[in-house]
Amino acid sequence: MKRHIHRLLHPTQIVILSFALTILIGTALLSLPFATRTGERMPLVDAFFTATSATCVTGLSVVDTGTTFSTFGQLVILACIQIGGLGLMTFTTVFVVALGRRVAIADRVAVQESFSHTPTGQVGKLIKYIFVATFTVEAAGAALLAIHWERAGRFDTLGETVYSAIFHSVSAFCNAGFSLHADSLVGYHDDPYVLAVMSLLIIIGGLGFLVGLDVKEYVQYRFFRHLWSWGARRRAEKIRDRPRLSVHTKLVLVTTAALLLIGTVSYYLLEREGLFANMSPGTAWLNAFFCSVTARTAGFNTIDYAGMGGAALLCTMVLMFIGASPGSTGGGIKTSTFAVLIAFSISRWRGLPHLNAFNRTVRQGSIDRAGGVVISALVLVILASSVLMTTETYGLSSGESQNSFLGVAFETVSAFGTVGLSMGQTPRLGVPGKLLIAVVMFLGRVGPLSLALAVSRRSRRAHYRYAEENIMVG
Repeated sequence: MKRHIHRLLHPTQIVILSFALTILIGTALLSLPFATRTGERMPLVDAFFTATSATCVTGLSVVDTGTTFSTFGQLVILACIQIGGLGLMTFTTVFVVALGRRVAIADRVAVQESFSHTPTGQVGKLIKYIFVATFTVEAAGAALLAIHWERAGRFDTLGETVYSAIFHSVSAFCNAGFSLHADSLVGYHDDPYVLAVMSLLIIIGGLGFLVGLDVKEYVQYRFFRHLWSWGARRRAEKIRDRPRLSVHTKLVLVTTAALLLIGTVSYYLLEREGLFANMSPGTAWLNAFFCSVTARTAGFNTIDYAGMGGAALLCTMVLMFIGASPGSTGGGIKTSTFAVLIAFSISRWRGLPHLNAFNRTVRQGSIDRAGGVVISALVLVILASSVLMTTETYGLSSGESQNSFLGVAFETVSAFGTVGLSMGQTPRLGVPGKLLIAVVMFLGRVGPLSLALAVSRRSRRAHYRYAEENIMVG
């Protein structure tokens, strides 16, 4: 039966169906009476929206997580976040390996397409690293938060402290944005320790698993090889080439650093006389940096985005649209996609025939895919915003409709980038709006490119080619 399914479905389709199955299971569990504190059943559409937001590691919510859901409901949300962050196919593959069975080729390809930029025969090593790195970082983050909150007496009991630390650590690493506090992290806007830990978790989760593995192997060889024996070094070099940072890793690291720097400076300058007016310079810079970190798919907030100026909101929407890096726990068009298109445009302006980066030539296929991803994302955001404006502003006056435009557009981009930042529009959505935003979150998580790969079972090679002719552009 399993082989028959693998023959019928493309590996990417298996990943998409896995996410859909997780959402359905999460919806069923969250709609149970004991999933809420009141013991009443949550409306099915709200349960579906919450399960989708958690599985797609978005963070948009129509209700307050901490006060609405019971411990059981919160654990269901946490499980959806963890599964959505790592990818259900990784869990499945590990369980198959644990049972002593061979990993199917389709499962290997599915894992590679979720986390790797190039084919590799070391899928087992990749999966092991993903799990070890994930739970190590999450455990370290939870420990740091728990120690700080216990010393500060933030919670009544040690159990509450540890539970909240684990929940927020997992949510931050998976870039989910779910918080047990009604105001997210507004209460910690002047706590550099908490914001530093949360920022570090978000950044690590948003870099991508393959980038982390690449950096880990490079650092181990570059700085710790002197601890190896001469024989061990010779054997390692015979087995494989010396580790080096790939172009993908360098591009992700440089782009991420540039976006963090540009975002931090932009938020500080744009909101120094606005939301940061009553903060000290140090606190203002701290919150500007956290805004830059969380805008690229994390979704936690230390300020009220409904009171943010238009220029800063536009900056936020751009960062949300770009998102995190490929193979990470975040969404968006991805940092490498954005960097490739910017670098390609610059190379064309300079009259260069090829795109070169870090002494390597980028394949034309990568450039084509980057263009396809961005166009698909723009079409999705424009269509979703148009439909949402129609459903949510129907019957309103022109003035009221215009006032709703920015909030609707902001919410749509936030859903696509699986960010979770909100101007307060989400809880006011009607049933059609909730369902539409849920679809956008799902499409934003699996990615336009993944959907394109899933629809096209295999690439077709044309047997002929028409004569070329120019088209006026620009």
